[in-house]
Amino acid sequence: MKYLFANIFILLLIVNMSSCKKDNKSFEEKLLSTTELIEVGSKTGTYQFGVLSNQNMLLETDVDWITLDTTELAKGKRQVSFQVADNKEDERSGIITVKVNENLSTQVLVSQESGKVPVFYVSPDGNGDGSSWSSPTAFHTAMEKATTGSTIHLMEGVYKPVKTIRNGDASVESDKTFEVSKNISIIGGYAKDAMIGAKPNASIYKTVLDGNLASGKQAFHTVTITAIKEAESRVYLEGLQITGGNATDRSTNISINGLNFSRGQGGGVAVGGSEVYMKNVEIINNKATADKGTVGFAAGLYGFGSANVTMENCKVNDNENTGNNGGGVWMHTSNLTAYNSQFNRNYAKGTAGGIHGYPNANITLYNSEVSYNSNTSYGAGLYLRENSNAIIVNCLMVENTSTSKNGGGAVMLYDSSTADIISSTITGNKVAGPGAGVYRRSKVNNLTVINSIISGNIQDNASTDVDAYSDNAGIPAILKSSVIASQVYGEAGSLVSGASFNPGTMLSAQYLPIGSSNPALTYGLTGSSLSNVGQTYKPALDDRIKSDKNTNERTQTVMGALIK
Repeated sequence: MKYLFANIFILLLIVNMSSCKKDNKSFEEKLLSTTELIEVGSKTGTYQFGVLSNQNMLLETDVDWITLDTTELAKGKRQVSFQVADNKEDERSGIITVKVNENLSTQVLVSQESGKVPVFYVSPDGNGDGSSWSSPTAFHTAMEKATTGSTIHLMEGVYKPVKTIRNGDASVESDKTFEVSKNISIIGGYAKDAMIGAKPNASIYKTVLDGNLASGKQAFHTVTITAIKEAESRVYLEGLQITGGNATDRSTNISINGLNFSRGQGGGVAVGGSEVYMKNVEIINNKATADKGTVGFAAGLYGFGSANVTMENCKVNDNENTGNNGGGVWMHTSNLTAYNSQFNRNYAKGTAGGIHGYPNANITLYNSEVSYNSNTSYGAGLYLRENSNAIIVNCLMVENTSTSKNGGGAVMLYDSSTADIISSTITGNKVAGPGAGVYRRSKVNNLTVINSIISGNIQDNASTDVDAYSDNAGIPAILKSSVIASQVYGEAGSLVSGASFNPGTMLSAQYLPIGSSNPALTYGLTGSSLSNVGQTYKPALDDRIKSDKNTNERTQTVMGALIK
């Protein structure tokens, strides 16, 4: 019997010891970080990185220009947030230490660029130090040496990317791109014989960033903008032509600053989470294809990750998606504001030939054109989907076409979106389905039309220029001081008795309202009235609302984008 108890005791001891080993293993202290290095700009800014631990963590830094949001974090998956102070001197570095105990810690190196702001001069074959036009450097050299606030001046000519995108695959040639990783200015349009102080003229001295590589392959993105938003800083591009990109292989991504840059989104330009201002920039003749892997989106420009893109006197024209959605521009959870710009002659074999806002996008267009775009599904011109919004002021939206019976020629609203169309002309659009001017469907989509002409569009015989699917038919549009098909609406929003509009005789070939009995010349709004309308928006609309597309002052009651 005593041997039996002895054996039981030994067995229990072995089991207990085994259990203790498992428990000890399960409670083994762990600490992981998502990065070992963070590169930050010279300006004050906030940054973060991820950590994971099964124990509480302590945080500390060895420099006074890094300020941690907290010095303690509870166990689990957490974010370490910190601020950096302005750097006006040379490049500097500091360390953030995350510690569980004296034996278990991890360190992240924070490298802050120099606050000294150099200026560079660049030519297509430059090999100098870039300090002057007489000693120009190469473009990729200037990009590497630039710091926040730097300006790079580009001599006329053709530039092709030679550097692989950060975290890209050097063995994949199409990963070469012009990566703008810092908030700098890049200005093209300088003559070959430029002197210090010369002014750029991009219309004469073409400066081309070309994604057509020497091997015959094309860059996934000719330009990739990865700069982190910083206070009082932005990426500024001027006087450039961006061409030759081919967005393809959409299922593969490159992670930069916590964002996934898909190889198949944005053939001309891909913007991830940056603040960007473009002036006199042409994004033309880029593609999205199925040449490699999954077919791409957005042949021209793709903005995502809360990017803010502003365009002035820009062109996003003649871009082509041969197999999917998005011809010209696609803003994904991002914002586009454009002045005096064109989004013309883009094509998508799918939705959104011209501009796509999807999802949660905000599109604001002043004095611009969305015309001659084509596709095979929803929204040949401007397609707003899933909580996206547009304000369209003094715009021409003409001759957009779709072969699809889904509907939506110039403007398509789908799935809880909103469009405000003010002093614009929408005509000559042609679709096989309903609503060649404006079409709404799926959930509640709100439409407001003020001082505009939406007439002379061609759609299914059972439809009209402004139409809605049955799920939106009971949601009234706000129509004021506007022409819709042949009907005329007064300033109060009611039909004007006895007034009728004929687009064939009352619109010229240049889309001007003409004719002595034309209600579009009688029931519109003056600039002062439109200014009052603009003040009802938050924020208030731009003063451009008081003039027409060509900046002519609206002194008379004329509807549409053009008054003369």
